[in-house]
Amino acid sequence: MIHIGIDPGITGAIVLLDADGQLLSAFRTPVIPGPKREYDLQAMIACLEGAMGNGCRCTIEKVGAMPNDGRVGAFNFGRGYGLWLGMMSALGIGFAEVTPQRWQARMLAGQPRGKQTKASAVKVAKGLWPEIPIRVKADWGIADAALIAEFGRRVSKGEAR
Repeated sequence: MIHIGIDPGITGAIVLLDADGQLLSAFRTPVIPGPKREYDLQAMIACLEGAMGNGCRCTIEKVGAMPNDGRVGAFNFGRGYGLWLGMMSALGIGFAEVTPQRWQARMLAGQPRGKQTKASAVKVAKGLWPEIPIRVKADWGIADAALIAEFGRRVSKGEAR
């Protein structure tokens, strides 16, 4: 069983873990290079298809617009979320949605939160998977996606709710 975690924003990521929680792959959300970043739909599909032969289950962060998001930013964020949901549905990949508050409460327990939540996620992710490819701030979505995948894996084993 492959466990997929998705942080759905354009600066997000997708991570695949095996049934034991070992890191299989981690990618930033695929985008088409250029002055205006756009989701690379074919590459997004390829990321999902890579997990399908082994049986897979996806956990995606269920998010909404933030109070400080502008209209365009909120729309684009929602667009990415919808694209991931549509692709999983079209490919027949089962998925569960989890709010940031729920997965963070479990996976970041005891860590600083608020403005430090992202840094805490990076620290926890590097502790669980020292080889995780997080090198620069732009990679921080990988930490969230990995922890979302691990949360989903633990839920499937009955270790978390």
